[in-house]
Amino acid sequence: MNSLSSLMYMAYFDFAVKYRKTMIGPVWVLMGPTLFILTLGLLFGEVSNAQAEVFIPHLAIGLIVWTLVSGFVSGSTTVFQRHRAQILQGGMTLIDIVVVDVLKIGLLFMHQVLIVVAVMIYFQIEWSVYSWVSLFGLLILVVNGVWLTLFFGMIGSRYRDLTEVVAAVMRIAFLATPIIWLPEERSSDGVVGLFLSFNPFFHFLDIVRAPLLGDTISAVSWTVVVALSLCGALITVAFYRRLRYRVPLWV
Repeated sequence: MNSLSSLMYMAYFDFAVKYRKTMIGPVWVLMGPTLFILTLGLLFGEVSNAQAEVFIPHLAIGLIVWTLVSGFVSGSTTVFQRHRAQILQGGMTLIDIVVVDVLKIGLLFMHQVLIVVAVMIYFQIEWSVYSWVSLFGLLILVVNGVWLTLFFGMIGSRYRDLTEVVAAVMRIAFLATPIIWLPEERSSDGVVGLFLSFNPFFHFLDIVRAPLLGDTISAVSWTVVVALSLCGALITVAFYRRLRYRVPLWV
């Protein structure tokens, strides 16, 4: 297994190569989310009665955190296929590949956090002691990103259709998660209430966004996050011990 410093360099190199021939480099990482937030924020303000100082921070933080979550989920099914050469040559272990992929997605997220900082400054959202809880929530997301990438990477190596299934689920999950809409504007009963209760993306998003906005994280969210984190990690360890020698044959 390679050292953490070498894995971090590999992640940085993969990230930098993508923008090596562009004029503004990684600034392109900020362009898409910024335009999306500005456009949707202005349109939403015209269509509904939501105040910009409430909706835009909600949208900005939710979208940037969603970029991190969807990066882990969407990229996990093809992670070992994309590193087929390294696996067959034996230069990197499966854990090395997963760590590099998670670090690369994390590096992308760190660039986009600048948008959140700008929004919080513009709307004068103060950073309190409670806001530090969001960093703990972010750490939980990254840890979950490791086991999730490893688990779906192994399954996706064997069943290639999983990529299409995950893509379809993530499109639905984006709309079902309160990112471009405010949960307090909808009734907690009915279909929306079910989506909020049984949507794991909402709970993982809530442990990062709620502290930044000064909202309280519900006990249900903590319960769901802790339960999924522990169960997912244990299941992944069991699958890894059983399947790690078969992945080179599947890729």
